[in-house]
Amino acid sequence: MGDFKRLLLSSFMVAGAAIGSGVLALPILASGPGIVNTFIFISITFIVAFLMAGVSIDVYASYDNHNVNAATLAVDYFGKKGYWLTAILNVLSMGSLAAAYVNAGGDLLVKTVLPIFNIHIPSQIGMIIFFLVFMPAFVIGLGFISRLNGVIFTIKFTLLIGGIILGLHLVNPQIFEFIPSGVKYLGAGASTMFCIWMMHMVLPLVLKINHWNPAKAKKAVLVGMIIPALAYVGWMMLIFSLVPRAKFVDLATIGDIMHFALTKPGVPSIISTMVGGFAAITVLTAFLSIGFALVAFVIDALKWKETAITRFGATLMAFLIPVIIALLFPKAFVVIYQQSNMFQIGAALIPVAASIIYKKKLKKAIIMEIIMLLIGFALITAQVLDDLSIFPSYGGSHVVAVA
Repeated sequence: MGDFKRLLLSSFMVAGAAIGSGVLALPILASGPGIVNTFIFISITFIVAFLMAGVSIDVYASYDNHNVNAATLAVDYFGKKGYWLTAILNVLSMGSLAAAYVNAGGDLLVKTVLPIFNIHIPSQIGMIIFFLVFMPAFVIGLGFISRLNGVIFTIKFTLLIGGIILGLHLVNPQIFEFIPSGVKYLGAGASTMFCIWMMHMVLPLVLKINHWNPAKAKKAVLVGMIIPALAYVGWMMLIFSLVPRAKFVDLATIGDIMHFALTKPGVPSIISTMVGGFAAITVLTAFLSIGFALVAFVIDALKWKETAITRFGATLMAFLIPVIIALLFPKAFVVIYQQSNMFQIGAALIPVAASIIYKKKLKKAIIMEIIMLLIGFALITAQVLDDLSIFPSYGGSHVVAVA
């Protein structure tokens, strides 16, 4: 495989990891700050995420074993406590993400897909249907999910790019008006505006694909992050042109927002179909990827031999609590998703902390790692403060989101 092919493959891996359901939560959280403030802030988090990835790549690259992963690194640098901390952070992250995806998947199903067939049911029923329809994929196995995700991923990007290009004429220049008062709402979305770049879990694979060359791996990460950056800009411009900022106060869920945007008079049906399809498929690819990782973790934790029967049992065990959470809080996709951000950021900081120990032994400067740790903890703290409703919330969405 040539260098260009390796760069392309690993870049798309980074892009695929980054573009998850965070893209759906982004417009909701950006409605308070406004599009200009949000673009400035996510540009900053882009830089932070890239620098954090670079620090992590350097510490992974110090291993001769090219099969190293985050768990190995945690054990080597922090012992059993590090292993358990990593495991807990990843389980909490995957579990809350699974709940968010079931929540959003069911909501989109009943508000953008089933109405086409004149079927109208409660969101909770849609969530159960969403889970039951796609649950068999976990039982069939990883090979099937990998192939299915590859096909769906291609369709997803095609729909997104097509919808943005065809919808450029709908972009309203007024959305670029700077809103000074919106700055105070950035804290509520800070963790999500960082986690839209979250691809740190694939960094060992990116290194492996690029023959354990740190410089090439960092280049792949940069290219891979630029792809979702372009997608986010186009997506935000389109959604904010279709949904007035003030209207977000009345739209409690992603399903409500997509329904409002796609049924708005003057929106061509082809754009509605492409954008609606992208939203639904984005949830599905994220659900399949994270879901199988969660199922595999349960099988490994229980030391089961992997068979169709054990995968079925592990699926039921893995999704029991996430599905219950999704059903109990049918309008809380963003709130549930935000909780996963704290755990994702915590897991991403472990290689950064390991890098401090590694560089201290080599008597190298660790200022970059310290800055990254401080920023990471600040983002986690911001989410905790938002959970406590200390940050101002645009339109009182703290109440609406969990109603």
